[in-house]
Amino acid sequence: MPVTTTVRKLTFGEGMDHLDEGGAALVDLRPVESYLESHIPGSLALVYEFGPGLAGRARDCLPLDLGLILLDPGQVDLGNAAAALRGKGFTVMGAIDDALEAWPESRGALGSTDVIGGRDTPSGQVLDVGDPGVAPLQDATSIPIERLYRRAGELEGASPITLAAGYGVRAALAVGILEQHRVEKIVFWRTLG
Repeated sequence: MPVTTTVRKLTFGEGMDHLDEGGAALVDLRPVESYLESHIPGSLALVYEFGPGLAGRARDCLPLDLGLILLDPGQVDLGNAAAALRGKGFTVMGAIDDALEAWPESRGALGSTDVIGGRDTPSGQVLDVGDPGVAPLQDATSIPIERLYRRAGELEGASPITLAAGYGVRAALAVGILEQHRVEKIVFWRTLG
């Protein structure tokens, strides 16, 4: 028998109130490419997938006491996403369906992340978060994504940081974590192909 769950719909203002109170984060469920192109600064990219991947990444990489506010892109099963995250111990505070449209008017510009290819030369500090598909890199700082949320303060204010990305799912999550720690310039380096 399928499990159904409800997700409280939040207005943009309600979601921002939770965010401003602290202890909560916006969760972007869109594919990596869409997130990198345009996202709310500091939002966490937890690519939606039906199955254990989404909630497993969240559990491995984010503190359980962090309240999650889902950004509804309209193409995902929010009930499934919320149930999976709640099943791992997270509090899902609700979902906002117009956050990407409302953010610029009240909070400022949306963020975007420059993407470079494997043959391009990265600039600044290279950070390897253990994204699958990344070959060992000389002179890169290595902080596994599972530890980055706790250790991101070590990188606060550093700029630019080039994230080594293979398939990109873990590296995309790192973008939001670094933005939350005031890293202003992040480059996404696709080392594959």
